[in-house]
Amino acid sequence: MVLQGTMENVSIGCQTRESVVVNGTLYGPTLRLPPGQRSWIRVYNDMEHHNTTMHWHGLSMRMAPFSDGTPSASQWPIPPGRFFDYEVFPLKSESGTYFYHSHVGFQAMTAAGPLIIEDSAEPPYAYDDERIIMLSDYYNKTDTQIEKGLTASPFVWSGETNAVLINGVGVSVDETAGQNGCKLPIINVEPGKTYRLRFIGATAISMVQLGIVGHDNFTIISADGAYTKPHSENIMQLSSGQRFDVIFKAKTEEELNGTGDFLIQMETKDRPKVYQGYGVLRYYKATTQINKAPATPPLTFSTKPYEWAEYALEPLVPNNFPKASEVTRTINIDSRQLSTQSIIWQINGLEWNETSSPFPGDKPYLVNIYEQGEAAMPNYTAAMNNNGWDPTTLTWPAKLGEVLEIVWHNTGSLVNNGGGVDFHPFHAHGGHFWDIGSGNGTYNQTENEEKLKNYNPVKRDTTNLYRYGEKTTSGANAGWRAWRLRVEDAGVWMIHCHILQHMVMGMQTVWVMGDYKDIAVLPLLDTAGYLQFGGNSTGNSTDAPTAILYGVGRAAYNIYFHPLRHYPGPQLWAISRLPWNLVNLKGSLAFRIRELHEQYGPVVRIAPDELSYTSSTAWKKIYGQRSPEFSKCFDGRGIAGPSVTNPAVRNGGIVTADQEPHARLRKAVLPAFSERALREQEEILQLYANKLVDRLRSSSESGAPQDLVKWFSLAAFDIISDLAFGQAAGCLDDASQPWLQVIGTRAQGIVRYQFAIHYGVEGWLEWLAPKAQKLALKKHGELTAGKVKRRLQATENKKDFMSYILENSQADLSNADLVRMASAFIVAGSGTAATALSGITYFLCRSPEKYSRLTQEIRNAFTRDEDITMTSTGELRYLKAVIEEGLRIYPPSPSALPRFVPGAGEDIDGKWVPGGTAVGVHQLSAAHSGFNWSHPKEFIPERWMDEDFSMDDKYASQPFSFGPRNCIGKSMAYAELRIVLAKILWNFDLELVDMAEDWVSKQRIYLIWQKVPLMSHPEHHIPKFLDACMSLIWNAQLDEALLAGQTDANNDGRRQRETTTAPYTNDGGDDDNKDESDGEKYDENDKNSRLQGR
Repeated sequence: MVLQGTMENVSIGCQTRESVVVNGTLYGPTLRLPPGQRSWIRVYNDMEHHNTTMHWHGLSMRMAPFSDGTPSASQWPIPPGRFFDYEVFPLKSESGTYFYHSHVGFQAMTAAGPLIIEDSAEPPYAYDDERIIMLSDYYNKTDTQIEKGLTASPFVWSGETNAVLINGVGVSVDETAGQNGCKLPIINVEPGKTYRLRFIGATAISMVQLGIVGHDNFTIISADGAYTKPHSENIMQLSSGQRFDVIFKAKTEEELNGTGDFLIQMETKDRPKVYQGYGVLRYYKATTQINKAPATPPLTFSTKPYEWAEYALEPLVPNNFPKASEVTRTINIDSRQLSTQSIIWQINGLEWNETSSPFPGDKPYLVNIYEQGEAAMPNYTAAMNNNGWDPTTLTWPAKLGEVLEIVWHNTGSLVNNGGGVDFHPFHAHGGHFWDIGSGNGTYNQTENEEKLKNYNPVKRDTTNLYRYGEKTTSGANAGWRAWRLRVEDAGVWMIHCHILQHMVMGMQTVWVMGDYKDIAVLPLLDTAGYLQFGGNSTGNSTDAPTAILYGVGRAAYNIYFHPLRHYPGPQLWAISRLPWNLVNLKGSLAFRIRELHEQYGPVVRIAPDELSYTSSTAWKKIYGQRSPEFSKCFDGRGIAGPSVTNPAVRNGGIVTADQEPHARLRKAVLPAFSERALREQEEILQLYANKLVDRLRSSSESGAPQDLVKWFSLAAFDIISDLAFGQAAGCLDDASQPWLQVIGTRAQGIVRYQFAIHYGVEGWLEWLAPKAQKLALKKHGELTAGKVKRRLQATENKKDFMSYILENSQADLSNADLVRMASAFIVAGSGTAATALSGITYFLCRSPEKYSRLTQEIRNAFTRDEDITMTSTGELRYLKAVIEEGLRIYPPSPSALPRFVPGAGEDIDGKWVPGGTAVGVHQLSAAHSGFNWSHPKEFIPERWMDEDFSMDDKYASQPFSFGPRNCIGKSMAYAELRIVLAKILWNFDLELVDMAEDWVSKQRIYLIWQKVPLMSHPEHHIPKFLDACMSLIWNAQLDEALLAGQTDANNDGRRQRETTTAPYTNDGGDDDNKDESDGEKYDENDKNSRLQGR
């Protein structure tokens, strides 16, 4: 992105003024940035005689200390003819409305533009469209004239505003709308729509109250970029630097009744002269139009400025508001106007502007800290003894971890002992503060705490120190505003009145937050270009700038300065996400993170902005907390594909949907997973479990080893296909079905998508991704859509998932919703069951004692195959313990499902984690952690039954996730596992081909296990009662043959027995099976033949 600052003669307020503008227009272009990603914005200074900068008003800028845009504080200004590359990295918690503006002199009045940080998920409030309403002042004096007058001796006041503009359009006090092409500003809307109005206070001095004729309900949903609980006002009020987002409902066509235009009325407040201006709210296809201001104002604004929305705005989600008991230091600050050679504003006796730096050449404080080290840091003790600021450096120091209560007091002017009082919108750079209220007179904490009971203030960056009268006693307190601030963001940050005239007159402060080691984290070599005015951090037409915050500088920040720097983990992973991505592409991320947890403990920093946990308490916090919910990560870490960046697509899928649509979708499908549905669907489970036994028996007759992974996958896919669509997939009949391969290839494609989105090259996937993966993603969608279409056309009344969903009158699902839902069923249902069955079987076969105990329990419990049911298997304690242990040691979803920490942050396992941080419980690591389990890597089903393992933290194993988004098919999965395992082990004796094979370590993990073949020799088991029954039948047949004289006992009789018992024999018989008494002795192969005959 490129912004170009130039000096132009532009039309403003129906007049022409020489002004600094961005990209040639008033105002500059609207910038929309994604949260959680780094954006580089190149700012050119194409003026001949003026320096400039750009400030990103309201963003914390904690990730880029040299990019805050404050000359003499954080950076040198950009000289004429050069440019500077600003690094802007908005946090996910900073989604909202902001603006950018120059921070040099009076330039901000015109050198500015809207800045929108997009929502990382679906916005919490619904609306059809949005409009930006940016309010600003117009002066017919130039910036230079105003600045010179304000610093001159004698003092020359700028005068009051000539106009208040809406999006750069308005009418000056000495012009008339409708004459000489002078027009009122217009905001266009359509009838019946709901709008998000983004109000931006970009005025130089004016506090503006605004109302719309016939529209008296503005529902505030955001203040200074922070979402709030809804709060309604009948008018809006903005001071310089403030932003509010409101939900605005346009009238319907019926309500309009032919009317098309409505006046927008604006009034300035608490200034010697009141400016009254107008705009127009115009409905689409308006038949009546307003083109000029009315003779008399149509609205009367009775709200006192200091009463508007006071103690009313609360955060949408809790934000860790510090109580009075947490305050470590109270700083009382008074603001005074006094006369020296000119008229100045002082804060606790100190005035400061861009030329106030105590260092040669107005060297910025941050630059001086890097050059001079500890010697440049303010003296904390001296500041405590001097009203909060250090008399040597003229800065206000604060230590990280402090909780400050900053109380601003308004005082009567000392100029000629006049006692005049102004209002002041104070703005804080860096971290935002909690605004804890305001009032007349002097602050009293005890009284104010009463107002804070049951009130959680929203975090702000700009609030008003109001006046409660035009005059008071000279030097006396005449109103207060109080903030609470957790000092968390190290750096050099300004706090100042945002009235441009007052800034020029000295009403600014510079705060140094943190110690030298907290601030100077970038190596001196890499900061060299930032340390000289016009150094190589800026560029021109022939020289490129040095953007140092990548590479070594960024690495140093992430290690020493980042909010997660205190969490353990490998430094390479803290520096960059590249190690995470490379290991992920290899399919070994889950194994590597398990190793990191073994090395560093229950919480590990696995990326610059991500933490991995293993505790059961983290499960409950991250996945169980409903309000505020930890939202899913869709920035390349989670399990979803590229389409989820589209909210319409994301919210149509139960796996990806945001909180509210997810609840709706889950409610719609819940009947399909009820206990009643489960009982009615058991017939499907039994059908394919029996079919699996039959097919495995037939295939193993040749004596060839069987791949159990393949057989379990075919059966699981047949089961979920029939359950999801009421249609057989036919996998057990034809193993060449393509869908299984499609799902595995699809998972690899999503992993490549994760890599691409982290580096901003997701658009290249179309030609970078392997053809097979692109085809797999497409084929999966086509197959699912086709199955859904056929199911909806079917007339058979079959109890599958769809039948319950379609019967649910509250479902209200579109065809697209059903396709996405079915896709989730297929991917999750087939993979989870097949993986679990494979893993459990592997570990059982590797543990002869466990295998023997389970088969004994199953075979003693059931005399017939058909006795194996969902209910009866639920009574087998050891079977259930084996399943739980198998799901623990070999979890079907071995990785984490990362979530973003909501709001300002949350406490997880006793430590504060900043908002926007990605967090998750890593399944494989939690399941294998020595902090959770005794002998964690051993297969011990008894741990789920015996008191000897009572210290094991069973809640650390959550194979179906946890909380309101856990797997909805959990009960179905357990029933399937019990029935299939019981039937397999009742019918077969299993033995691995290679007992020494480490089957698990040979696999890769691309979100799910990429399973390798698990080869076994299944030998058919003949239950004892059936063996006895067959012996009786055999003897009866033999006696009958002898009595009939149809055989001889030795030779002909043998041939007759073979004929009579053909269904129970192997092809051709086996002479080695004769015993010494002319009877038969059967080995295990003969038992297989007899059961097949049954």
